[in-house]
Amino acid sequence: MNYDALHKTGVGSVVYMGCLAVWVMISSCEKIIDLELPEAEKLYVIEALLSDAGCRVNLSRTLDLSDSNHYDIVSGANITIAEDGRTPVRLTQVNGGYYRAGIIGRSGRSYTLRVEVNGNIFTTTSQVPEKVAVDSFYISERLFFGRTRKVAMLEFQDPPGLGNVYRFIQYVNTKKDNNIYITNDHLIDGRKTVYEMLVFEDEKEPLKAGDQLSVELLTITPFMYNYWYSLDQGALGQTQVASPANPVNPFQKGAVGYFSTHTLSSRSTALR
Repeated sequence: MNYDALHKTGVGSVVYMGCLAVWVMISSCEKIIDLELPEAEKLYVIEALLSDAGCRVNLSRTLDLSDSNHYDIVSGANITIAEDGRTPVRLTQVNGGYYRAGIIGRSGRSYTLRVEVNGNIFTTTSQVPEKVAVDSFYISERLFFGRTRKVAMLEFQDPPGLGNVYRFIQYVNTKKDNNIYITNDHLIDGRKTVYEMLVFEDEKEPLKAGDQLSVELLTITPFMYNYWYSLDQGALGQTQVASPANPVNPFQKGAVGYFSTHTLSSRSTALR
């Protein structure tokens, strides 16, 4: 018997059978699997702002995974904001799911937001905190990982007494930095404070002399501090559960979002 030939034939059979198994596996992998994913409950998304600079409400609905649009705007809602002891002010729909009114928030006063849409009513109440203004604003530089970066330096005076919380927003040539910047007064109570933010820079559009940098200091409520904090932690995945938790929510079942009552102070400067 030709053991050499038998050995070669055996190897060839093994290789053939192996290739056949791989082909079957690949063919199976190529088969389209049509999963029937359960549709999630569609919720109204209410983004309401009331400050000493004005008010606006954006109203939309969450979408299914199969939907191609980024959001579903909601028109025809009846939205009002009422200061304690005063007649509610109705917001006017100006474009799609955007609503506006000529009301401004006053520090120390409470306001009730009421949204009525398609037979549903959502309400929540919030108070405007005392205003803290920007004292000075300038640009400095810091070395980060061997690279010199511009840093926005925002100085303000925190009032005495714990409980003051802040949010900071920056714009470069009117383009908003979507990073979340917040702080509380646990370590700065009653002190003059300098808050630092790395200047937002688009890799495709490097900063240059003459670019306009603007910052806003928002004195927000503790609820909104918790909202932005939980949203930021969820986005970073800093949680012990399998999936990040949703941010805190002031509305009844059927809606998510926020009602931010805050004061606003802003400053601008040109980069050199």
